[in-house]
Amino acid sequence: MKPKNSKERRNSVLKFGLLFLFTVALIVTAFFFDFDRVPFKENSVLRERSASVEKEIQFQKEFSDGMENVKSLIDSLDTPGQNLQYINAKISSTIVDLQKSIPKEDSTYRYDMYTNIVNSYVDIQAFKSKLKEYDGVDQRIEEYKEELDRLRQELNEANRYLDALRR
Repeated sequence: MKPKNSKERRNSVLKFGLLFLFTVALIVTAFFFDFDRVPFKENSVLRERSASVEKEIQFQKEFSDGMENVKSLIDSLDTPGQNLQYINAKISSTIVDLQKSIPKEDSTYRYDMYTNIVNSYVDIQAFKSKLKEYDGVDQRIEEYKEELDRLRQELNEANRYLDALRR
């Protein structure tokens, strides 16, 4: 006994087989292209990021060395007997070099930090220079206090003498 719908069964099995083969071929093709090209693209992106990170690390090292140089020059302002104008000029040129070495704002996300550091060094240099101007102020204040005490004593003596003359 042969089934009546054998032709429809055969057509259905063939359609299923063709659809199955098409689906498997599509999945295999997608799998092949996905794993063939994605790693190369990912590697190139990671290499670019790695190069940018290495560049940033190198810049940070150079910037840090410049900061140490400025710090040592600013510390040498406190040493007595130094040529302050020469040291201030050297500090200014080093700070300018630091400012010029900062990459443009869009190439580093720490642009504001680097700029603030440079501005802080400029402020420190200005404050150190002002501090040097006020170096002998304590001694002068002591002299003025002694003079004030002496003049107060003289004023008191003059007031007592005046009171004595009035009586």
